[in-house]
Amino acid sequence: MMKRFVLPFLLISLLFGASCKKDPVQPADDGRDPDKEILLRDSTYYYSLAFSLWEDQLPQPKVDSKGQPDLKAFTNAYQDAEGVLAALRRNAPDDRFSFVDREGTVSEEIQQGVHKETGIIPIFITVSNQNNGEANMYVKYVQKNSPGEKAGLKRGMRIVSINGDGNLDYNKSEQKAIENYYKVVEGKEALNLVVQAPGETTTKTVTVSGGAYNIDPILVKKIFTINGKKIGYIFYTSFVNVFGKSGPNSYHTALTNAFKEFETANVNELIVDLRYNGGGSTATAEMMSNLLVPNTGAKGKMYDYKINKNLKEWGWADETDPEAPFRSVNFNKTNALNLQRVYFLGTTGTASASELVMNVLKPYMDVQIITTNGKGTYGKPVGFFGYPVVHGYADLYITSFQMLNKDGFGDYFDGLKGKITNASDGFFTELGDEREALLSTAIADITGTGAGARAANRTTKTGLESAREMKIPEMKDYRNNMYKFPDVKIPSLMKMD
Repeated sequence: MMKRFVLPFLLISLLFGASCKKDPVQPADDGRDPDKEILLRDSTYYYSLAFSLWEDQLPQPKVDSKGQPDLKAFTNAYQDAEGVLAALRRNAPDDRFSFVDREGTVSEEIQQGVHKETGIIPIFITVSNQNNGEANMYVKYVQKNSPGEKAGLKRGMRIVSINGDGNLDYNKSEQKAIENYYKVVEGKEALNLVVQAPGETTTKTVTVSGGAYNIDPILVKKIFTINGKKIGYIFYTSFVNVFGKSGPNSYHTALTNAFKEFETANVNELIVDLRYNGGGSTATAEMMSNLLVPNTGAKGKMYDYKINKNLKEWGWADETDPEAPFRSVNFNKTNALNLQRVYFLGTTGTASASELVMNVLKPYMDVQIITTNGKGTYGKPVGFFGYPVVHGYADLYITSFQMLNKDGFGDYFDGLKGKITNASDGFFTELGDEREALLSTAIADITGTGAGARAANRTTKTGLESAREMKIPEMKDYRNNMYKFPDVKIPSLMKMD
């Protein structure tokens, strides 16, 4: 059995082998500590065997001449911890998510809401019948409180040039386009951007640099009255943790107040826009679910965890132990909003904690999911907790749990879909404008006017209805995940370091 390797015999083997200098493959000369890198590499294998949801698919350690398990027989073939994870994923292909956090980025961004960049999220779009098929750079959206917002960047603006360089066509050079994309996102140097607003012929120049800021995930909050329906709308960009070390934080307060406004206004319907929300903290997803669930589910089952046999044997899911981190989670509704239906707007960028909210509400209310391009959401029903290793040298995030709703459903690795999957993202219209294409589709379904009728009556500055988005490789995948920051301490194993 795997467990006989992990505790305690595997640990003893590691402690004696960690300082060995005869490893045939040494970490690259990139400023990292070679000894710590070797131990991090071995730790990645060790804790994957212990924590992984797919531990039964992972290669087991070989046994040396003394009958002891030998981690290094596996890890020595790889340059670093990331290489070890990549090799393990070949045996457990469903694990596309485990990673090593070397900079403490998850703690900073997901737990504290601090980003260090421009806050501008660009996009490359080919617009029908315009620009000879060029895929030009536009602003998809801008985070609140960010340097980009302060510089005046807005959704739908075309970025004509960056520091005088106007060769931004994705179709001419994909590699250069990707470099320019991250140049705008990160803002490592001062950027002089020539921009053009939707429908305008004139341009203006703005200067922006990356910097630290606290995001406000509530990008838009509105209430519409249309055809006798009072419709609430909230655009939520990230499930930043709503709890700090001392309890509920400002993100908790803001989300509470937003739903209080909907409650006070007696909204008949609610649209939750998660189209660009890749996830975040499970605690925040639970909070939003509590605010949305109708009274019939006020104390019902929210979800169960699916974990591996090791975590079960160690009592981490013991329902009788209040300190067990993976006990079942129940709803705890405290607000008075009592809707029977909720609309979610999503894309393939809608993942993890966003999908969790949709899935846990399905057994209790009418959940309408509207997505684009014939596709559903991303499909990430799994998550992890951070485990510090090598005296805090890095944090390991090994995919360790899957959530199943009250009906036992949680296998949506291909994404979640509703009855409408062919909606469009109105890139050239401000988010929260009732004429914006994706929002308009939801409003049309709510009011019964029909998407076609509303589209025919919709007018924008550009008059554009068709655009094709160019995909950019994600360099910040850690944002598109589901994190458990437990209110009880994750039990400690014997440490390798």
